[in-house]
Amino acid sequence: MLPVLVVLLLATATTAQPSPPAPCGTLDLTSPLTQHCFPEDGSHHFVCCTGITLPENAHSPHGNYNPLERVIRAASNHSNYSWCTCSEEICEQQLGGTVTWNMQGLGWRGYLPRQSGGGNTVA
Repeated sequence: MLPVLVVLLLATATTAQPSPPAPCGTLDLTSPLTQHCFPEDGSHHFVCCTGITLPENAHSPHGNYNPLERVIRAASNHSNYSWCTCSEEICEQQLGGTVTWNMQGLGWRGYLPRQSGGGNTVA
């Protein structure tokens, strides 16, 4: 009976859903503004973006206006503006930040998690 229990525990551990591997820069994960970040199932907002450029970001499709600026400033610290995003592209191209970690694995492109088959890995 004990070997069966050990196997079941190991299987559960290896199939567990992703969770944040580490803090995300200065992002306050206890803030009401960040409760959507890094859900247990890794279904969205699974990228930790740090070193965000505010407010002047020439790469933003919104010009120098970033619609997330207010919440990023409120939920993180000016020493290292940080946020959770749905893709590495949003972090790098829209927010001018650096991907610190990705619950789906660094290099996972797209806004859907691996389980859905909705992205691809950049070589």
